[in-house]
Amino acid sequence: MFSALRVRSAVREQETDAMRLKSLTYTLDLLERELIAERSGLRERCERLSATAAFAQERFESHGRENALSRRIDDMTRSMKDYTRRMAALEHQIEIVGQLRATASDLVEPGEPRKASGLRSMPEPQPLRTCLSK
Repeated sequence: MFSALRVRSAVREQETDAMRLKSLTYTLDLLERELIAERSGLRERCERLSATAAFAQERFESHGRENALSRRIDDMTRSMKDYTRRMAALEHQIEIVGQLRATASDLVEPGEPRKASGLRSMPEPQPLRTCLSK
């Protein structure tokens, strides 16, 4: 009538936990690479836009008040504001991934040695830089 509860072996449980941790670590690595790639591409585009805006502003100031050029400068200014907003969002997301990475090792049972070789510490978050920062 009564049967014993069957539990997997401790070795199998450790293997399962390690596999889950490895999967989570892989996903966090992938997510971090995507965020960093987007941030890098955005920064490059912003630097080009910044140079273009500087030349446009110089031309606008020295060659008369061209309405089309004035609108283009306004558009570039709006783009720079959008860039700043997006960079802040990306930096926040990268920080969250770092926090997730730091707590991912909690998947290992309390008191167990932490053998999460795939986990790596994240550097301290840096202040938000714009493409104009040096």
